[in-house]
Amino acid sequence: MTSTPKAGPTPSPACRADAGPLLVALLSGDEAAALCILRRAREEGLDLACIARVLLEPALSQVGEMWYRGEVNEAEEHLATALASRALSRIAATIPPPPPGAPRIVFSCLAGEFHELGTRVATEIAREAGWDAENLGANVPRAALLRFVAQRRPRAVGLSLSLAAHVPECVRTVAEIRHEAPGTAVLVGGGAFRRDAALRELVRADAVHATVEELRDWLRGNLPGGVADAAAPAPPCCLPASFHEKLARPRR
Repeated sequence: MTSTPKAGPTPSPACRADAGPLLVALLSGDEAAALCILRRAREEGLDLACIARVLLEPALSQVGEMWYRGEVNEAEEHLATALASRALSRIAATIPPPPPGAPRIVFSCLAGEFHELGTRVATEIAREAGWDAENLGANVPRAALLRFVAQRRPRAVGLSLSLAAHVPECVRTVAEIRHEAPGTAVLVGGGAFRRDAALRELVRADAVHATVEELRDWLRGNLPGGVADAAAPAPPCCLPASFHEKLARPRR
């Protein structure tokens, strides 16, 4: 059962203007200022997808461009990304746990993909939408991801693709997830699709999201009407029975 996604919130002009101060805060290592900016956006009633699009993405995109031009070095770029991640985690900490029986989604970077922040943002957006979300992080070997998905049996898997050169790996991963976990929806998103929309047709996923708001709308639209009827994931076959039972129970 699916529901119609609600229209996303509209950020104020003042909120949009905060992308510049956020950039300064991230590059200067001012975590308190960065957190204050994100909290102001939260107080406007904006959801995490909107905050990511209006504030985090413009600021971090500018950091990347500055690094490319040699205006900041790798250490400064890493600092900005780490601060953005911590600030996001702080404002997402108020999201309640998923309800019993909430559908599970697993996010992962493909093998060779090291830009982890996108999957962290996606994980928090999914939690806010009512999903039981897990993030495996950067550069996950395909074999390890497939074992994890076969054990967990999530309702959906989200793969992050920032580099077009990794499209072949993405195609193989999508196909093998479908083989190992039939019925699991495979989502793909990331910067590669914002730069080249033609890549959407190549990856053969169930859904491709170029923006975080597209992902948010898919998650809302595919949340079961009654999450309690979501199927419990199949337990791993190589762990103690007590762990199998714990894993199969809806997590609170």
